[in-house]
Amino acid sequence: MSDTAQTKQTTNQADTEQQVSNTVAHSAQEIDLSDVGQGETPEESLEEILLQELLQKTTELQQSTKKLSKLQHELSITRHIVACQDKGIIFINPSRKILYTNTVFCDMAGLDLRELQKETLDALIELRDTDQPLSSILQKTSGLEKWQGKILLKTDQANQTLYLLSIDYCKKNVKKSIPEGFVCQFSQVEEHAPSPSSIGSSALFTHDSLTGLPDRSSFQHHLALCVNQARLAGSRVGLLYIDLDNFKRINQMMGPACGDDVLCQVTQLLQQNANAEGINFIARLSSDEFAIILPPPSGPEQTAKLAERIISNFQLPLNVNSRDMFITPSIGITLFPEDGDNPSELLRNADAAMEIIKAKGGNNSCRWQNDIDDTAIENLHLENDLRHAVANHEIFNYYQPQIDLINGKIIGMEALARWEHPEHGFVSPEVFIPLAVNAGLIDELGIELVRQACEDGRQWMQLGFRNFVMAVNLSGRLLRRLDLFDHIIDCLESTGFPADHLEVEFTESVLIENIDNTIDLINKCREKGIKMAIDDFGTGYSSLSYLQRFAVDKIKIDRSFIMDVTTNPGDAAITMAIIAIAKKLHFEVLAEGVETEEQLFFLQDNQCDSCQGFLFSKPISGQRMKNLLMRDASVALKHRRILDKFYSIKAGND
Repeated sequence: MSDTAQTKQTTNQADTEQQVSNTVAHSAQEIDLSDVGQGETPEESLEEILLQELLQKTTELQQSTKKLSKLQHELSITRHIVACQDKGIIFINPSRKILYTNTVFCDMAGLDLRELQKETLDALIELRDTDQPLSSILQKTSGLEKWQGKILLKTDQANQTLYLLSIDYCKKNVKKSIPEGFVCQFSQVEEHAPSPSSIGSSALFTHDSLTGLPDRSSFQHHLALCVNQARLAGSRVGLLYIDLDNFKRINQMMGPACGDDVLCQVTQLLQQNANAEGINFIARLSSDEFAIILPPPSGPEQTAKLAERIISNFQLPLNVNSRDMFITPSIGITLFPEDGDNPSELLRNADAAMEIIKAKGGNNSCRWQNDIDDTAIENLHLENDLRHAVANHEIFNYYQPQIDLINGKIIGMEALARWEHPEHGFVSPEVFIPLAVNAGLIDELGIELVRQACEDGRQWMQLGFRNFVMAVNLSGRLLRRLDLFDHIIDCLESTGFPADHLEVEFTESVLIENIDNTIDLINKCREKGIKMAIDDFGTGYSSLSYLQRFAVDKIKIDRSFIMDVTTNPGDAAITMAIIAIAKKLHFEVLAEGVETEEQLFFLQDNQCDSCQGFLFSKPISGQRMKNLLMRDASVALKHRRILDKFYSIKAGND
């Protein structure tokens, strides 16, 4: 399969995703209400149409994704076979323009893919032992005759290595998107054995047996060559050091065979992204660590662009054992000569930058800076302090009230982890939660915070406040534990907090990452009366197709949609569609991040059930939450005045 075919499939998928977005916006604004059926209100008809169209587009997107996954798998196999060859391979069109080369030929020619694609075959080779021009040879070959002959590479003037060139004609295949052209294979003539010092020698080029990529020793050799070239030319070399987040967990939970499949698909994904930028050297350094060399002349813009492209394309799931699996990368970036004067220093600093990103939760990139070692040391100290804080129960919950949009009463609260460091003050959860994950502390911390929330909830119930739910967030890693249900029950039983007042929240990405375990957990919890909610709804991948399979109680609309819901028609349409879908499936709907009265009025006008946000209260300590509950009547009156304002405005408009 050609790169053109693969690009075409990727484009088709992007078009399908855009259609889904357009359908939501247009359906919300352009539906002709004169078509509303008898006995239905316009709102009900709009909701039904939105639901049907969204589910239809989601199905189409899934079908396109499955087809793309199949094509990508075929391409991965093809690339693997080509990469494992010990011959240099290129593909040229009838005009002798180079369309594709494998890594071995790039090494032979001493040029990268981007440079080679600017050349024709005539400019690269010198025919030997024949008086025929290359045009005549290709004309005969197009008559299905195979040609072989000896050539020299013009880029190898120093060593004059003799190669045997074999040319085969490739007929155009429209169905498989294969263009007309010629496959050219280069193998070294035996009587001209390669010199160990030869830059173009493929004898020094060894490959990883699983992925077909150059291995660590080949990477080190090629990086040294690029650095030397850049030093002589006064240019730059770029290096991307890529590590897969939480890859060990895949091997542990799903087995080495599944892990190998993931590595092969990741290899294919990296090759696609690198080729799109004209880069053709990717190496596998160890189990789940890869490196991409951007040869001279490179620059910070090109390296950053490639890193962003890779991270963006990792947002789509891999298909492993017929299931979607999300993998994220942590990428460290260095440039010669600014970030290292030699290959070892470049690699070491790229590794350090990658570790910084991984400590922050991964799924991002970072360029090395001179003070990055100091940052790493600070993170190490912070991690040690976090271990002490977890062991001594110094991480505690803050609570954000959740408000009923009909009567203005507090009907629940979300427990949010907080850490007050003795020296640094309050440390952001965006900092210490990733540290807890990487340090293996998140399981212990998550269960302790659930227990603490249950204990606080029980105390508030004893004070007479009984009509509320306690919402607790569980990390993706914690939700993968097979004994999680037992720990939740233990928290309830040890504190005496009623099960039907506890609400467990998890995000969309976790929802579909391990469907069988998630469904089992939901069913067990609901049997005990525990409520279940999907947090940050609308930000995950294709969750609509799974939504009907999960017996959850509530959907929480992500704050990113609420932020501009009154100014962005797209966010407004998506929010309306989510509410419509939830109503049809009999889920409650809560909106996060409500900060203005205009946002509140929009949600009330579209029949959202409840909300939380700074308009009502920021997250507050347990003591302040207790005080707030004790004066709930006055609080409800204040909230009621806001809602009454909405109704008066609405009545005036009507």
